[in-house]
Amino acid sequence: MRPKVPASERPDLRPKVTRPDEAEALVSSALAALDVLEPLIEQETELFRKGRVREALSLAMAKNEAAQDYTRCLETLKSNAIAIGRFQPSNLEGLKDRHEAFARLMSLNMAVVATARTVSEGLMRDLADTLGQNSSPKTYLRGGGMHRKAGTAPLALSKAV
Repeated sequence: MRPKVPASERPDLRPKVTRPDEAEALVSSALAALDVLEPLIEQETELFRKGRVREALSLAMAKNEAAQDYTRCLETLKSNAIAIGRFQPSNLEGLKDRHEAFARLMSLNMAVVATARTVSEGLMRDLADTLGQNSSPKTYLRGGGMHRKAGTAPLALSKAV
């Protein structure tokens, strides 16, 4: 376990922008990270939309790495906001526009993923109910009618399908 050091005594390891060319490079690196991340999100959205869940899930590692890179760039931009504002890199407006478009893309992606999840959960619930009905014991009621008690058998699912 690391000893707790007050924040004021910890070294600040974030890159500092001190020149106009550093500001340009920082904005360019954020745009490059977005160039990698956007197509992955678009591809994932399209795969989920088509119901190709396994293929969509296979993009997770690459998407997570790209998202981490973009997030680090945004955090660095945020921590250097004063310098970025002072130097006004030429591609800053382009980054703002791309970020807004990316936010809309992420909103669509989250809606599609939520829909796929809801559908999957519904299918699993229906499957469990069907299996539970077939495995539950039938009993006779006092008047001679039949009654099926709720099944308690667990649901087993093979991922190999």
